[in-house]
Amino acid sequence: MKTNSFISSELGKDFYLRIKDMLFVSIHGSKDACAIIFKDGEVTAINIEAFIEKAKSIKFSSATAKLIGPRTLIMRMKTHLSRLGFKDFREVERRGEFEIVFTPNSGALRVSKATESANVSSNAAREIKKQGDVKVLVVDDSKTIRNLLSRILNQAPGVNVVATAEKPSDVEELIKKHNPDVITLDIHMPEMTGVELLKKIHPKFKIPTIMVTSISIEEGPLVLEALENGAFDYIQKPKMEELAEVAPILIEKVREASKYVESSSRSSQTKSVGQFNQESLVVIGSSTGGTNALKDILTKMPSQIPPMLIVQHIPPVFSKAFADRLNTLCPFTVKEAEDGEVIEQNKVLVAPGGKQMKVEKRGGKLHVVITDDAPVNRFKPSVDYLFNSTLEISKRRHVVGVILTGMGKDGAEGLLKLRKNGAYTIAQDEESCVVYGMPREAAQIGAAMCIEHKDDIAAKIGELSFPDSQDSKKEAS
Repeated sequence: MKTNSFISSELGKDFYLRIKDMLFVSIHGSKDACAIIFKDGEVTAINIEAFIEKAKSIKFSSATAKLIGPRTLIMRMKTHLSRLGFKDFREVERRGEFEIVFTPNSGALRVSKATESANVSSNAAREIKKQGDVKVLVVDDSKTIRNLLSRILNQAPGVNVVATAEKPSDVEELIKKHNPDVITLDIHMPEMTGVELLKKIHPKFKIPTIMVTSISIEEGPLVLEALENGAFDYIQKPKMEELAEVAPILIEKVREASKYVESSSRSSQTKSVGQFNQESLVVIGSSTGGTNALKDILTKMPSQIPPMLIVQHIPPVFSKAFADRLNTLCPFTVKEAEDGEVIEQNKVLVAPGGKQMKVEKRGGKLHVVITDDAPVNRFKPSVDYLFNSTLEISKRRHVVGVILTGMGKDGAEGLLKLRKNGAYTIAQDEESCVVYGMPREAAQIGAAMCIEHKDDIAAKIGELSFPDSQDSKKEAS
């Protein structure tokens, strides 16, 4: 891009600019933006007025000028623009060579330094802050992963990686300096593990944290431990060939995490849990926040329970670690489901990660069938896949369907179909959800007969496990 060239959406969608000892000027309106690059001798009244005249064609309702470059050029440009009536300025001083990514049709703008310090640095691709941006701190001992995560997140509108850290010992100081909204945290690092660091910083700062894992069988228990100690969620450490798949998931998780505020203890008393009708069938679906919700719900249940099937959105190697963990905490059997396994009383079967789980009747008994069928609603295992497979069974056997915390809407349609077939249905309430996505969708379409706080769901399942439960006839308000 030549200097003194007018940059707008008419020329393209995204512009990557490498600048040295020059001034980048962009004018931002309510929707569009435009820009220009000036050398030292080009910052003159005539050139600036010509630029502003072109900028008027973009129909700015209220304009903001962003100035990036050497301090002397910034001050000179600011003086000229002030004379032309500009009042709102954003300034970023850069000396020598730096890089800019500019998207005129959205106004997105990122500026980076040429190099990153050996240990901890400000974001190597820092976006000029806009009000409402989600500020992210990336913690990982791998420079490659730090750069990759920063690249993914900084490409998302409204997300800004404000700092990166290589060592756990640097994290607290960065938190105090940058006040991030979300942290991404590697599991394996020098000095201490990510879980140990989480236990140290979470009680102090309460910042939603996404654990970044290589998804190895060894890391399964560590991730579960992190979730039990305040982690918001986890994600697979991305590889270059997986960027297209992982990037939107990471961005979605970061945005959801930024909205999360840990709920305080309940003021009302938790309902007592009674007996369960063991002839019922209970099917449960959950996603983000579900591992802890399921632990809290199952550990409140008595030793004698009806058969239960669970779909938790979870990677392949973690589902067994999750089921094994629950098995140590519960008075009944909890295990990862195996293809063809009989559905029995006092046993909870968890769908294997990366597979689909459905119910079939064979020889007078119900069995789970594990398949490699395609994802449903992007998920494998999918809650809707399980719920839909129980529709015929729900006509002949009493079924209780439950949908818990999680992003998206997986399971909502299946829960509605179950209710129409005569099943009793429950959705977790907004107050106790980590992410009020799946339960909200279920409530909005009328799929949930009862809306319950997480702490009361075990009791409600017990009540509704009896087909003649009077409470089940009450509509959710």
